Amino acid sequence: MTGERPVGAAPRAGLFAELRRRNVIRMAGLYLVGAWLLVQVAGTVLPMFDVPDWVARALVIVLALGFVPALVFSWVFELTPEGLKRDADVPADQSIAMHTARRMDRLILAGMLALAVLIVGERLWPRGAPETAATATAPDDAGAGSPEATGSAPAAADPAARAAPPNSIAVLPFVNMSGDADNEYFSDGISEEILNVLAGAGALQVAARTSSFSFKGKGVEVPEIARALNVRMVLEGSVRKQGERVRITAQLIDAQNGFHLWSQTYDRDLQDIFAIQDEIAKAIGDALKVQIAGGSADTADLAAYDLYLRGMALWNTRQGEKLWEAVALFEQAAARDPAFAPAWSGQALAYTVLPAYSSRMGWAEALAHTDARALHALALDPSQPEPYAALANAMLGRFERATSEALLRRAIALRPSFATAHQWLGNQLMSSGRLEEALAAAEHASALDPRSLIIADNHAMVLLALGRD
Repeated sequence: MTGERPVGAAPRAGLFAELRRRNVIRMAGLYLVGAWLLVQVAGTVLPMFDVPDWVARALVIVLALGFVPALVFSWVFELTPEGLKRDADVPADQSIAMHTARRMDRLILAGMLALAVLIVGERLWPRGAPETAATATAPDDAGAGSPEATGSAPAAADPAARAAPPNSIAVLPFVNMSGDADNEYFSDGISEEILNVLAGAGALQVAARTSSFSFKGKGVEVPEIARALNVRMVLEGSVRKQGERVRITAQLIDAQNGFHLWSQTYDRDLQDIFAIQDEIAKAIGDALKVQIAGGSADTADLAAYDLYLRGMALWNTRQGEKLWEAVALFEQAAARDPAFAPAWSGQALAYTVLPAYSSRMGWAEALAHTDARALHALALDPSQPEPYAALANAMLGRFERATSEALLRRAIALRPSFATAHQWLGNQLMSSGRLEEALAAAEHASALDPRSLIIADNHAMVLLALGRD
């Protein structure tokens, strides 16, 4: 025997040497570095185009599944000047990889070291707290023709850096003391109605529902809530509903010194619920020396009001099927009392956001329903801001920007603390190319609703449009 081996056959060697000869180790290094870079680029670029989160997750899964096939491919095939060939058929002097092995090794080593440094740096480098809650990011499910999210952004890390306005207030969700979880919507509804009445006073800055309700059930102390929402006053209370009677306890707290400015307990028939809401709002106005006009949802049919509260609770979830349930409840409320304007406003609000969450109805049909319900609501009570905002969203969906802006400004005039109206105004102004005005509107919305993820997201989009990355 001459000891000769067939052309292309590999000498007997250890596994590591064979893996190195067949470029498997190089392939593994290049694949990991390339995959990491691809994930980093995708994580930066995809959110800018509102690409759903599942796309990034799918990319990671595909890259992970492709790792082993890439190594097998590298083991079996070799790159030569004539193209890909099976490793066993390639003479050693024709292998491109053999000529570039040392360079490739250095490149892989440098890439792996850079990857390790970045990972360690990311884990160990001290992070500062965010400057404001509005800097949080969120999936974009609102804006020009889509609804706001129900999540919440982190609170401001350094509240001392900005003093709360003296006439700023947050209405916390009243505690349900009825012993029945099914009455939760009722206590929340009472809080929201009081919030809406207060928000109609131009002299008050009222934290939006999204932010104030984000603390529900978390046991956070009043001073901490006030700092997070940048408000001076906090209204809290409880509701006990039993049969046809209701007991509501409310107290206004100056979060700066912890003193109670006002407190009251109401034991009334359910028929008096609207009067109680107005009394609470006016008592707060007296304590803060601000004129408060009555404005609670008024209907002689308590069952209609009950249906309306249930519908609003579902509408605030911003979930497809629950939005459809909300529409049904609003329609039932309107059927019981056709003159109950909020029941028609609720339908308009639901329809103007429905297609963003449900495929059961397209935008054209939904906007037509929005128009009809909003106009009906305004015919019954032109002092409501919700139908103006719903109509504005519909008009923006049709690119009627001037009409949309006029309607939103009317909604804001009726309720200066209407955070969603300021948010949608910012989107409208951005779509018109008026970026500085859009930023002012977005900043105002963020100040009113600092824990709303979608407002923070829309605020960020205006900053991106201005090049303020």
